[in-house]
Amino acid sequence: MSARIAIAGAAMLAILIGAAVKAQTSASRPPLRTFANACATCHENGGLGVRILADRRGADGASLRRTPALPAAYIRLVVRRGMGAMPAMSRIEVSDAELVAIIADLQEPAR
Repeated sequence: MSARIAIAGAAMLAILIGAAVKAQTSASRPPLRTFANACATCHENGGLGVRILADRRGADGASLRRTPALPAAYIRLVVRRGMGAMPAMSRIEVSDAELVAIIADLQEPAR
């Protein structure tokens, strides 16, 4: 009976250690940046990006979510190099994978 208890105890210990390592790894990783938390401050709800785009493209072209999708290469270029009042965003600020996800979100037809 004690061998079963020892095995069960070792299994529980392994599960707890695995959960602790997973929690620590998840906590040290920054959350995935999406359009909502990387771009929306300026490009939604009357932000500076909306106002500037309204001046350049008219009221219908002011929202990146409500206009026809911009080419992915153009979005990538503007994000990485900046344009006008928009600063360039480094791969630390928005990783390449995050940028791909943001571009896909913007190009989703049911925006």
